[in-house]
Amino acid sequence: MHLFQNAGFAYTALLLVAAVQPSLAKRKDDVVVMKNGDRFTGEIRGLQHGELSFKSEYMSQSVRLDWNRVERLESQDQFIVALVDGRRYAGNIEKIEGEKTTKSEFRIVSDTASFEVSQFEIITIQQREASFWKQLTGSIDYGFSFTGNNSQATSSLSGDVAYNTPAYAIDLSTSSQITAQSKGPNTARYTFDAKYTRMLTQNWLYAGLFDALKSDRQRLNLRTTYGGGLGRRLVRTDTTSLMALGGLVYTHEDYFAEPGIEPVRSNGESFLGLAFSTFRFRSMDISSNALVFPSLTDPGRVRLSTQSNLRIEIVRHLFWDFSLYENFDSRPPINAPRNDVGITTALGWKF
Repeated sequence: MHLFQNAGFAYTALLLVAAVQPSLAKRKDDVVVMKNGDRFTGEIRGLQHGELSFKSEYMSQSVRLDWNRVERLESQDQFIVALVDGRRYAGNIEKIEGEKTTKSEFRIVSDTASFEVSQFEIITIQQREASFWKQLTGSIDYGFSFTGNNSQATSSLSGDVAYNTPAYAIDLSTSSQITAQSKGPNTARYTFDAKYTRMLTQNWLYAGLFDALKSDRQRLNLRTTYGGGLGRRLVRTDTTSLMALGGLVYTHEDYFAEPGIEPVRSNGESFLGLAFSTFRFRSMDISSNALVFPSLTDPGRVRLSTQSNLRIEIVRHLFWDFSLYENFDSRPPINAPRNDVGITTALGWKF
């Protein structure tokens, strides 16, 4: 157990190091030409949610340009480009010169191929870094609350990091909630989640899952779940994504000891789930993930795991986070609450 807790804190420290690490030198001669003729020279940071992030030497911070109003990009750097149909490529982006009536407006030139796409097909552009560490993206947030009636203090800390390539993506996240009070027992909750996805076709993908949970409320010392399955993208636009998942997992559980009850259990389970995210109002992110685990070795037992987040940008990179989580077990193997539900609010930083 101490190993699991220490791993969570070590991972959080890694997030902090990655967040403050200085950026590698990038070219500052990228050019963005708008459809009204405006021309900017500097560094293309990336495209997300229909906004092209761009930074020039004479700008105090990055500006966000409407992607639909961009006429041309000029850069000698390579980028990871994601298309609306799920394809991902690494290469240069060039404007196609010539006939205005052509449906293809941009050319993506990779190391092995060159092909043309229309502007609305490009939904994300990410800088392709030379270093593994600088290819990481993520966030970290912290929240604290205090209630005077029972001298209850709650501290929450969470972080996530992602590594994306044209072929696959790795996502890691961790969280901790610790509650101390003078008129009741102290409680703690720790989580660690890892997901690996690899595209098989434009819409189908393979997913590998691993997660660990410690919940004092559910009298759970540690539950580890790992397995894999298939996923399909149902919706993918520049602002909204919806994906369905299904497969098989193995679960190992270690509960608090009770007289006459075996605290260690192992289960085979299937799983079905949805992952949803959307971006609204230029500064609001909403994401929600839900997984249902019907047991195969203990028929009738069903677990549910959900996590939803609302993030509102305060200033560049700084955000306010509202999080709602739930872990439900229809038939715990010991005398323990079936539900573990919580809400946290925090301030965070994106990198």
